[in-house]
Amino acid sequence: MFPAKTYIERRKKLREEVGSGVILLLGNSESPMNYTDNPYHYRQDSTFLYFFGLSYAGLAAVIDVDEQKEIIFGNELTVDDIVWMGTQPTIKEKSESIGVENTAPLAELADVLKKAQQQNRTIHYLPPYRPEHFIMIYDLLGIQPSEITAAASEKFVVSGVEMRNTKSAEEIAELEKAVDITAEMHLAAYKM
Repeated sequence: MFPAKTYIERRKKLREEVGSGVILLLGNSESPMNYTDNPYHYRQDSTFLYFFGLSYAGLAAVIDVDEQKEIIFGNELTVDDIVWMGTQPTIKEKSESIGVENTAPLAELADVLKKAQQQNRTIHYLPPYRPEHFIMIYDLLGIQPSEITAAASEKFVVSGVEMRNTKSAEEIAELEKAVDITAEMHLAAYKM
């Protein structure tokens, strides 16, 4: 995870590139193998990670371009969750670590998006790739699943791709660390 400043600057640049409206980012949820509490290894959505750096299941975010406001949506852990995972940081604590002050339960995401729709504001989202995101977008925005990919924001796609293609010095340093670790792993395996 990078310093909060990195994520703040990325979101600011995205707001400038997109220009107006509301940007919706859906993080990934756990994906069960054969029952809810037996999930596959978790992997956060790469775009969500790029702009928010939070690798926790069940999060979504809104960047309100016009109001220059960001909100992380997610549900706090239940007692059952804490029994299995131990004490974890709250959504507020996680969000503050990446420079986002506003948080809300996931159920409030629909209200924020409905208000934006009533104001005829554009809601920018990326083409989804997970089935649960198609359902979520249908529930949140009322777009038919067969039309969701075509209705995705071209402006968000282009801006996001351009931003992620250009690497900062800190990103290059992390890539070089990863390559060094890969080389060490390869040599260790070779020696065995």
